[in-house]
Amino acid sequence: MDVLEVLRKKCEGRTQTAVAAELGVSSAYLSDVLNGRKEPGAGILEPLGVERVVTYRRKLNGALRK
Repeated sequence: MDVLEVLRKKCEGRTQTAVAAELGVSSAYLSDVLNGRKEPGAGILEPLGVERVVTYRRKLNGALRK
């Protein structure tokens, strides 16, 4: 899921100020998230029903070095 896509759809036909007020965040923070300057935090993720999941994996050619 692309959270920015979900967020942009929520903003369609509305001002960022209105969407920010609905989410309970500042319009400056919402703008920063939409423009990639900040990662979305709980104030945006929770109202959208989204949770952050972080995973790690080994690089395809990344053998362990001794």
